[in-house]
Amino acid sequence: MPNKKSPDFHQDFSAIPIITSDAIRSDSKKLVDDYCNLFEKEPDKAMASLVEDVCVHTTILAQLQQAIYVRQDQLKKIIAEKEKYQQEKEAAEKVRIAEISKRLEKLEDYFNRRM
Repeated sequence: MPNKKSPDFHQDFSAIPIITSDAIRSDSKKLVDDYCNLFEKEPDKAMASLVEDVCVHTTILAQLQQAIYVRQDQLKKIIAEKEKYQQEKEAAEKVRIAEISKRLEKLEDYFNRRM
């Protein structure tokens, strides 16, 4: 079984092509054919390879679950920070609008007194 290097988690995943269902079917068929051939020729080696692949894929699945959990937690923090920033921005805008209104009222009073 080919051992491909895992992608760097810092890389831009938009450059990685999406794995389509046709590609999955094709790769699965090739894997089944490879295992069937290996089981016919060397059953012990095939079983060892199959068990190793299951263990590797189980570990990879655990890594993916952990990565999803960590990213989800990071996203929640980012969303909370963005919401807090938005609230602070809105509060600052209200204060600024109130100050501008007060200044306009003072100017209107000034102009009304002069006329």
